[in-house]
Amino acid sequence: MQDQTRPSPVTAMATPTRWSSPYADGIRLGRLRRARLLALFLICGFLIFSLGVDYHARFWTNKSGAYKVGVSVVFALAALVLRKSERGRAYGPIALAFLAASLTNVATWYLAAPLQRRLFSLTGLSVATAQGMVVGKLVDVVLRLTPIVALVSFTGDGLGSLLVGRGNWRWSLGIGALALGNLLATAIAVVAGGSGDLGAVFANLPWWLAFSLINAVMEEIWFRSLFLGRLTPVIGAGGALWVTSLTFGISHTFAAYIDPASALVFGIIVLTLGLAWALLMQKTQTIWGSVLYHAAADTFWAVVAGF
Repeated sequence: MQDQTRPSPVTAMATPTRWSSPYADGIRLGRLRRARLLALFLICGFLIFSLGVDYHARFWTNKSGAYKVGVSVVFALAALVLRKSERGRAYGPIALAFLAASLTNVATWYLAAPLQRRLFSLTGLSVATAQGMVVGKLVDVVLRLTPIVALVSFTGDGLGSLLVGRGNWRWSLGIGALALGNLLATAIAVVAGGSGDLGAVFANLPWWLAFSLINAVMEEIWFRSLFLGRLTPVIGAGGALWVTSLTFGISHTFAAYIDPASALVFGIIVLTLGLAWALLMQKTQTIWGSVLYHAAADTFWAVVAGF
């Protein structure tokens, strides 16, 4: 029996604010228009998460600060224009979400490298070590989450709109913990059954776990919780699920650590994981189970590949 005190996925993630859609309980759209919007949002996601990131250099835009700033300006103007239109206000929160996501690329492009160099100089660490990778990732995470937190606070949505609260935490953390235990045990078994060095694995495991957890927090907010509640009133919970998951999968097909020949297969793997994490987030109304599950997948990769 459904808990009547817990809000539904749509209403919980669409609390009205001064920037919110006037149709927070959902917009009635025809299938064709909904499909067009879904395609538009996928294009917006591609502009930010594939063309705008600096994790790889598959496109010239990945190494262009001007491109990153330009994309943010476009989304800022779109949010302002939509807010002034009665019909457009329905889409204002989505434009703001894309703006926040794009600003993370601007922040990391201009600030990450100098901050990381400063921290490495102070600590004597190097990105070639597991500890150094954690420090470098921590800088990246702080720079990416700061614009998101600042913008949702400015608009009045608050951190609750990012699903960082308790939600149905028992189910969420229970599923996440099971995934973490299962994948970690499987990874160790794979290494033990091969020619891997278990001593090196256990020595680096705490750092790999730390790296995976902070990366998972960042990506679950950046790719998913920032968008799920803002897309749902417009294209439905299913549409929001697919937009965030396809964006997540497509962006990872360009990852620099993947052989281009294996990129499509890796993208499909990431897509299916993204669907699972988004669905878990929608059903439990909290990010934390998805964070643990995500960290489990990243740690599995780290142990098996040896980073």
